[in-house]
Amino acid sequence: MAYLNYNYRAKFDQNHTNARNVYRLNSERTVDGSKQTWGVVPLPLAQTMQKDFAGAERIARLSSASVIVKHKDASFDERIHYTDKALFDFFNFPLKYGNLSGFNKSDQIIISPSLADKYFPKQMPVGQSLTLIGADGSNKVYTVIAVTEKIPENSSIQFDIITAFENRIAVGEVQADNWANATRITTFVELKNEQAARLVTANLMPSLAPHNSNHKDWLLEGFSLQPFSDLATSSDIDMSGYVYGSQLNSNPRGVLVIVPVIMSIFILIITCFNFTNVSIAFASGRLKEIGVRKVIGGLRRELVWQFLTENIILCLLASTLGLLFVSLLAPTMIELTGIDLSPDLNKDFGFWIFLLLVPVVSAICSGLYPALYVSSFQPVRILKGKTSLGSSNRFTRFLLLAQFSLSCFALVVGIVMTQNAAFQQKADFGYAINEVAVVQVNNAQEYRALSQAVQSNVEIKSVAGSAQQIGDDSYTSTARTKSGELQAQIAQVGGQEYLNTMGIRVVDGRQFHSGEADTDQSILVNQTFVARSGFKQPIGQQVTLDSANYTIIGVVNDYKEFGLHDIVPPCILRLARPDDYKYVVVRADREKLSKVTKYLQETWHKVASNVPYRAFLQSDLIEKELRMTQAFKSISFFLAIVTLLLSASGLFAQISLNIDKRSKEIGMRKVLGASVLQIIALVNHRFVRILLLSFVVGAVFGYLFTSKFIFRFIFKYHPVAGPGPYIITLLTVILCCVLIIGSKVYNAATANPIERLRAD
Repeated sequence: MAYLNYNYRAKFDQNHTNARNVYRLNSERTVDGSKQTWGVVPLPLAQTMQKDFAGAERIARLSSASVIVKHKDASFDERIHYTDKALFDFFNFPLKYGNLSGFNKSDQIIISPSLADKYFPKQMPVGQSLTLIGADGSNKVYTVIAVTEKIPENSSIQFDIITAFENRIAVGEVQADNWANATRITTFVELKNEQAARLVTANLMPSLAPHNSNHKDWLLEGFSLQPFSDLATSSDIDMSGYVYGSQLNSNPRGVLVIVPVIMSIFILIITCFNFTNVSIAFASGRLKEIGVRKVIGGLRRELVWQFLTENIILCLLASTLGLLFVSLLAPTMIELTGIDLSPDLNKDFGFWIFLLLVPVVSAICSGLYPALYVSSFQPVRILKGKTSLGSSNRFTRFLLLAQFSLSCFALVVGIVMTQNAAFQQKADFGYAINEVAVVQVNNAQEYRALSQAVQSNVEIKSVAGSAQQIGDDSYTSTARTKSGELQAQIAQVGGQEYLNTMGIRVVDGRQFHSGEADTDQSILVNQTFVARSGFKQPIGQQVTLDSANYTIIGVVNDYKEFGLHDIVPPCILRLARPDDYKYVVVRADREKLSKVTKYLQETWHKVASNVPYRAFLQSDLIEKELRMTQAFKSISFFLAIVTLLLSASGLFAQISLNIDKRSKEIGMRKVLGASVLQIIALVNHRFVRILLLSFVVGAVFGYLFTSKFIFRFIFKYHPVAGPGPYIITLLTVILCCVLIIGSKVYNAATANPIERLRAD
């Protein structure tokens, strides 16, 4: 599964086989002293290139917008893309039905097969009509002229509805060739060769002056061309070379690839360690076979090859079982991630090579040492019974130590992350994050209609409005005070009703009062803002935002709008006008919230039947954080269980060999009066030291990983782990080993010593 996940990311955009000479035009900026590359350019620049091509062969512009699709009696939120016909020449978008002959017409669209199934099930989509409602409320009827084949999910360019770029209408936008136009779009260019890239970027430099003079807040320093083949490797913010502002489908490659790979490699290494230990332990039963084969002329290399062949066959069988497990797990993975990782067995030859290479390499790595070790004995000594395998050596003890260390590490991490998950469930976020539902509205009329309609519901505690919702679309801006500048999170919210509904408390000063004075001149700040700005008495202090001066009238408590993964930033709340409200915020008891959301949806369809219902729970904003915590916990426990069982089986093999090697010694000690406990201590004392050392190593690495990495970089608010995880880990490892090997050791300690002394 880890390989398929990696393969999915590595083959991003490989469906576009003819895009070798296609480049994306990027903008170069300097932000906070660091140079940044952005994957968009000003719309007027693209318009200029359309006219003179500036050294490019062909150009394809691409942008998108939200629209409402009205079909029959229902309305749906969709996204429409606008482009030039050249896009279909640059990239591979094979058509399932129809053709591109009418693409440049003003009322023609191309749709995806999923959209065709959604609106025209069991019908021929070509020739059908869809009504699209733009942001300005205007309706336009489009005719479907073609349906594409399914676009692979690992493709940067995805669309459900696409039409000619000239059909693009932006409400309130100035002309496309006017440099006052602030719209930024994705632009692809086709070049004859790489040398033409310098000519293109040089020809575009004169465009910097008109752009920068009109957009002081988004200054550019130049332009660059990025090969289309590099786009997929530059869309993950966690990786080097990240390109900002891309409007294309991203290819997350960091944590999503690294974590499964590391976990799989750990399991595979532990398995190889275990297989090496078990092979050495049970090779004692084949010593006479080896001696006879050597006496009759068998060569050492033939014995080594025999052992390796046996291991390879065993690992190939394991690989076959692994493929079966993948086929069983694939539907669950698709459901959880929304990504189909299933390989194309007819075309993906790399997958077949991987299926053969991994078991062969694993077999050689785990079986080479046992094969060389066992085949090295002299046949005469073997047949005289003077050669036997030692109970263990430094190498096998190291393997056992490594196995149990990793098991202890995974257990510590799993238990600590379980504590963290429980902490998140009970954490105080500083506001009613688990009691708030939010409905998006398009205008003040929709706000008034919905808020008035739901007032009568007795299960709703309060209703309020807001222009921006904290945690969702608040933004960062520079706030200037008399003591300096600081970056603050800004949100325009409703008045007193909003703060009460959200559960945000005023700890100093007063709340907002309705009226122009507070709307234009007053702000609330949080406690972190006060601390960072150094105000001893914040009430009445002046703060400058976007060249406008505001007075602090109150201080609110620190609310964790972004969850527990980052320290609360300085926050500023401004009072929004009711006509600017874009959200209806509803508060209800946590256990009744699901029922209330259904009621909100039903009410919405009554007051705005032609507009799609858009809503979310405030707790949804930290869903990713919660899922990440659960994933850490699940992966750690899975790794712990697998490695613990493998390590215990390796320990069982080592103890079995130790008992067989010291059989007569154990019998003699019993005859001389040794107790059962003394025999058990004799057999186990060396392995007890290994277990204790493994616990120390695993616990130290577990502490460093959780305290110095997870809790330092991922969860800034977290519980204090304490000694509990380490005590539980030690007890778990000891209990597991006692249960698995206890019977073997006890039988050896209680066996009849006469039988052992009579043994050959």
